[in-house]
Amino acid sequence: MSGADWLSYSLQDFVMFGPQVFLRLFVRINQDLWPWQLLAVVMAIFIPVLISRQSRAARRLAVGLMSLAWIVSGYGFLVGYFGPINWPAAWFGWAFVAQGALLAAAVFSGGVHDSRLAIGRLAVLWLLAVCVLPWLAMADSGEWEAVGLFGVAPGTTAAAGALALALVTRTWRWVYLPLLVLWSLFSAALLWVLQTWWLLVTPVATLLLVGAGFWLSPRTAQSPD
Repeated sequence: MSGADWLSYSLQDFVMFGPQVFLRLFVRINQDLWPWQLLAVVMAIFIPVLISRQSRAARRLAVGLMSLAWIVSGYGFLVGYFGPINWPAAWFGWAFVAQGALLAAAVFSGGVHDSRLAIGRLAVLWLLAVCVLPWLAMADSGEWEAVGLFGVAPGTTAAAGALALALVTRTWRWVYLPLLVLWSLFSAALLWVLQTWWLLVTPVATLLLVGAGFWLSPRTAQSPD
């Protein structure tokens, strides 16, 4: 195959399904999980309550719940539902599991700091992420069952999970960052090809929340190592 043949390929050539098939995954996982995804709703609301307590134990629990959300959305949605029709999604699914394990390691190794934070700003951004972003898949599909909940849908999970950057110490922050960026770029390219314009807001929001996580993180939060 000549170099010209390779250059003739576009992103569309690597996506072997349409937007309806992709959006249907959100419906399927919600139908299969019902009513257990209600626990994800409770968890999403409980996390900012824990963060606001300004204690290390509460914050460790909050980060631990974020860790669980990464693992469940990665293995459940990306590996279990999306992976069979898109092999890069399966690889990202396992990366989500690793990201969850990374946060869990931060919890148990002192990587969650107890420095004071701008709790109000952090809580507002968190609630915007977990309350607004889930409806974007529904807006694209026209089906309310396509709602993309935190802890279930990877896009919402990564976007809200970006705010964990404000809760972990500097060393853990930089190790946690790469997947957030890579996932945002991958999902933005995919959603652009599928022309799911509402959902395209999610990776953009993720990158903005990455910036917010760094902005809200205390400058004195250092790794105890």
